[in-house]
Amino acid sequence: MPAGIDPQLARAADLALERYPSMKAANALVRATEQDVRAAKWLRAPSASVSAATRGTTLNPQLQVFQPLWAGGRIGASIDRAEAVRSASQAEVGVTAFDILTRVSRAYYGVVRGIRVGAILDQSLAEHQRLVESMERRVEQEVSPRSDLDLARSRAAQVRQELSLVTAQRYAALQQLRELVGDPNYEVDPLPEYNKAVHHPASEGLVDAALTCDPSIRRLQAETQVADADRKLARAAIFPQVGVQYTHDRFQGSGLGIAVQANTNGGLSPVAAANAAAARTNAARFRVTVAERETREAIVLDIVENTAAAAQVESSRDAAASSSNVTDSFMRQFITGRRTWLDVMNAVRESNAARIALANAELSAMSSSARLLIRSCQWQANEIRADTAR
Repeated sequence: MPAGIDPQLARAADLALERYPSMKAANALVRATEQDVRAAKWLRAPSASVSAATRGTTLNPQLQVFQPLWAGGRIGASIDRAEAVRSASQAEVGVTAFDILTRVSRAYYGVVRGIRVGAILDQSLAEHQRLVESMERRVEQEVSPRSDLDLARSRAAQVRQELSLVTAQRYAALQQLRELVGDPNYEVDPLPEYNKAVHHPASEGLVDAALTCDPSIRRLQAETQVADADRKLARAAIFPQVGVQYTHDRFQGSGLGIAVQANTNGGLSPVAAANAAAARTNAARFRVTVAERETREAIVLDIVENTAAAAQVESSRDAAASSSNVTDSFMRQFITGRRTWLDVMNAVRESNAARIALANAELSAMSSSARLLIRSCQWQANEIRADTAR
């Protein structure tokens, strides 16, 4: 487990990967495709057919056994296709695990943000309420005008609205996280702490690692192999099958010899089907290229966000400390008449905004770090590691 992954986040991801239905569905699909591979390999075995007809009043049972010797590439293409479909389903397990890890990480840090920013807004609301009470006393004593009290109440109402919004966002993220882990009572506690040394992974090699291990690219590569096998199957349909055939019926007895089987289907339609399959193969190759570009773009954006967050944390920390000192200074100057009430309220708002900006910058660093570790396969679920080994 990389140092940049909070242990509580890792536990939540393990629960989600174990319990979420999409993972079970992906694994069930792998088991189904493994049986498809076995079925395709049985195409090499002889096939038998039994029928019965009446000749006059006599029942004539017939037996026919055909052992293919040459099928124009049908059998090999069928096996290749089944194996490619299996590879695609195995890669789909990794894609599903990647998706779950990303969703768990996003929901987890959404909850953390809601708690941290909510705590700041709670403190801000209490501070604004104290300012409102102080101004109410000053208005009653006719020391300050009524407009200063209205301003204080207005700012308190704004903070209350922001707190309601953040609370709703935290609840939504928590519900999503609970659904992912399958626990209706799941809570995030304690909160992760930002650490500059571990939440900014080195960017060298991340893009190459992502392109190498991204299961969505491997899935599309496997789908390209499926399309190529379909092309071979379509071409093989043009040719007959040659094999050894044994027949037996009541009246003609038994016979053994070389047989040729050919089926026609709509004139030259097999040729057109082969051309269509070749075009689909080319389209599948283009989808692989698109996926590589999207993966490169996504991880570069995460690197940019993570790098920018490092600078934002430093500047926001300085701004938060300075704005707190400014607020205290403006409050003292207001009492002596050197600052207006508007100056005080603006300083309080800037102080709260600086603290929220610091929290957001730290959470941006932590969440982007988790995404980078996921995309570069430095943080892997057991399912992803198994898929990579395959």
